[in-house]
Amino acid sequence: MKSFMRNALNLRQHNNVVVTGIAGGGKTVFITSLVSHLMEFGQGHFHVGKGVDITDFREIPSRGDWPPYFTHSTFREELARGRWPQKTMDCSQYTCQFRRSDWMLHTQRMSFFDFPGERIADAAIAAFNSYSQWSDHVLSHFSRHHDYARAAGPYLEYIRGQKIETQRLLALYRETLARLILAYKPLITPSVFLLDQQGQTAAPGTVEEIASSRPAGLTAGRQFAPLPEKARRDNPELARKMSVEYRIYRKEVALPVFENISQAGSLVVLVDIPSLLAGGVGRYNDNRQILLDLFEIMRPRSDLGTLLLRYLKFWQKRLNRVAFVAAKADLVHPMDIENRRLIGLLRMMTERAGKMLPQVKSEWFVCSACHSTFPVSGVRRLKGKIARDNPGREFKEYSVPELPVTWPENWSAGDYPFFRVYPDAPENYLIPPRHLGLDRVFEFISS
Repeated sequence: MKSFMRNALNLRQHNNVVVTGIAGGGKTVFITSLVSHLMEFGQGHFHVGKGVDITDFREIPSRGDWPPYFTHSTFREELARGRWPQKTMDCSQYTCQFRRSDWMLHTQRMSFFDFPGERIADAAIAAFNSYSQWSDHVLSHFSRHHDYARAAGPYLEYIRGQKIETQRLLALYRETLARLILAYKPLITPSVFLLDQQGQTAAPGTVEEIASSRPAGLTAGRQFAPLPEKARRDNPELARKMSVEYRIYRKEVALPVFENISQAGSLVVLVDIPSLLAGGVGRYNDNRQILLDLFEIMRPRSDLGTLLLRYLKFWQKRLNRVAFVAAKADLVHPMDIENRRLIGLLRMMTERAGKMLPQVKSEWFVCSACHSTFPVSGVRRLKGKIARDNPGREFKEYSVPELPVTWPENWSAGDYPFFRVYPDAPENYLIPPRHLGLDRVFEFISS
């Protein structure tokens, strides 16, 4: 009887699943493949429970203009054409409902909210209703951390002056943010400087090139930067303008993201370990700090978590489960999955974050949502449509580096040369993409 009532309760709940990771980390493909398997259940090697069947799948139209609609059919078509999907928005959501044969009553509804980890840098904007408070918070962070103080040196010197000119102020702040990007520092705020609302990251370049190509705000005409208390007092009109732009950005970008995060019943954190190894220790440190920052703000007793609680009613829908997922597992050799090196690196990187929410059940997974490589004879070789020097997108054999047992103390970009490959998905939409471990993640977050 208790089991029956528990299942009935679960079925009546709307499971909000938040999927996050750094831009390019596989969120779009993860949701696209998962929805395809639910939609065409039984047509792929996707197993739920012991002989459980999923039926009566249907998409639920979105309400309102935000979050933008996750265009599953478009993304699935891109995979079928051998192209990785290119998003046209930073955040999106897909809602569906279906029946499970092991749950006897009604249907289950699930929403998948896809948001980039880069938006975590805007947590303070969501938490502080006041531009003045946000300014003090950001400038305090800069002064307390050596790398940030060094990157912001010219800016901090300029804002100590008596007379401040708007364009010069914004130019120096953009240069500060550009230096932080190049130094792999995660506090890039407003975060649209790093990742715009079309999901495009800042192009590589010099400090000057990056600073001249990205706005520190919604548009070139809607920028803002932090000012200390004395500068705000000496330049009241400038402070007023910065405050106006701050409030608009907070309303249109920061608050909607964190409102959706606050509704999460399940959280899926995708970690692209091959990319972190290929990119060097700076990229790893940046990604891990963004992850820790996310879990810090989700702690209601943290400084920012307490402030967010006032505006967003965090935990009004209890977060029950966190799935840490080593994504793009098809880029490493199967031996490093079997010997548990891949999942071991994932746990080392994320275990501290998981312990920050002790009341939430956490598990670790290895997953490839669109499995596009195949092992071949010989030590550490794969076969796939490598993306480099392969205009015909033909299957080629290539060597794969061995994963380290633990994260190295230091390594440089190129020390672990993992290849990017084109997707290999069935052109027949009835047949979902091949996968590894996607059903195990689904079973965990839907339980």
